[in-house]
Amino acid sequence: MLKRILTATVLLVLVFATILGFRQIFVEFADIVGLLICCLGVYEMAGAFKKAERNTMKFSLISGCILIYPLTLIFEKFLGKGEVGILATLFISVMIAIVEFTFIHKYELKDLLATIFILIYPLAMFSLFFIVNHSSYGLLGIFLALLIPVMSDTMAYFTGITFKGKKLCPEISPKKTISGAIGGLFGGMIGAMLVFVLFDVTGLFVNFNNVGIMKLSDSLLASAFIYLAVGLVGGVLSEVGDLGASWIKRKAGIKDFGKIFPGHGGMMDRLDSIIFVLPMVYILINIISAVNA
Repeated sequence: MLKRILTATVLLVLVFATILGFRQIFVEFADIVGLLICCLGVYEMAGAFKKAERNTMKFSLISGCILIYPLTLIFEKFLGKGEVGILATLFISVMIAIVEFTFIHKYELKDLLATIFILIYPLAMFSLFFIVNHSSYGLLGIFLALLIPVMSDTMAYFTGITFKGKKLCPEISPKKTISGAIGGLFGGMIGAMLVFVLFDVTGLFVNFNNVGIMKLSDSLLASAFIYLAVGLVGGVLSEVGDLGASWIKRKAGIKDFGKIFPGHGGMMDRLDSIIFVLPMVYILINIISAVNA
């Protein structure tokens, strides 16, 4: 457990040093870090599918990793439609995969489907991070995307080992309990309320550069209710994302996606919950922006 806690502490320090340090000087620095994380996630997921005897199409995946950021940024900067860049990357990469499948006859249909799956999860889903980062709610959105899954995972872990009880999904993850799942929901709400305090209540980062809009609403009461709802939904999504990744690993016959983080596995082992929360944050900031327009 000590190794797990130390690794988590170091990771959090590095992540927030990037967000609150380098991002102040150069917003795109967070994009670059996010792109490296995303590409590593793609690599690990391809490795997991290889263990499951799926030959993913490397040229298609490499093309997706190369195109995803510049296309997303170009469409976001000039048209305010970064999602079009994500779709364009998906279209191009899927077409490349079909060409590979058609003319390189070593691939099976299951390999094509596995490749398309990885292009969507984690590549396309995580690339919403770039749009959130460049939105008017940039820093607030990033904090939501990080703190909700982190607090959900933390509370689920400590609640589970404290209260134990009936298993949640023993065929998927033998160690997860119902008590841990309930703790995870509260953790998601705690994470959201931390963001509420940091941004809407205290305005802690008001003097920072490249922060963007600091409040979801002019009414603290309205903001509090929004954050609680977002935290609850985010807690559910975090746990579903974690269970989904666990089932993929079980089907692939592996314990972790990688070994780069002592006690935590690989990058995908850290991203699984965040990837599911990012679309919610993306939708939230678009709704709030439309309402406040």
